[in-house]
Amino acid sequence: MPEYKIRAVAFRRGDWWIAQCLEYRLATQTKTLEDLPHELERLLSVQIKSSLDRGVEPFAGFSPAPRRYWQMYERARTRLEAITTPDLQRTEAPSLVRAETRLAA
Repeated sequence: MPEYKIRAVAFRRGDWWIAQCLEYRLATQTKTLEDLPHELERLLSVQIKSSLDRGVEPFAGFSPAPRRYWQMYERARTRLEAITTPDLQRTEAPSLVRAETRLAA
């Protein structure tokens, strides 16, 4: 299966950390910043796999994120990377997506 490369911007709104994809108007949120990269990867992988399983092009019908998120991404310089520790190592199948996420502070 192909690997999809998607850019996202991460930011805080209230008590939640949000990751907004740029190429597709799709977002997720978590209570902790550390959980956000894994949740974004999980959301995108599930969306891609379910589309492929149904014979639909992944992200068909999704529009790009509004311009303000693209601007947030361009201003952000800090990349948000997933933290892997022995007790958090993943046991699921390899990811179908690689998300480059930047933190907008």
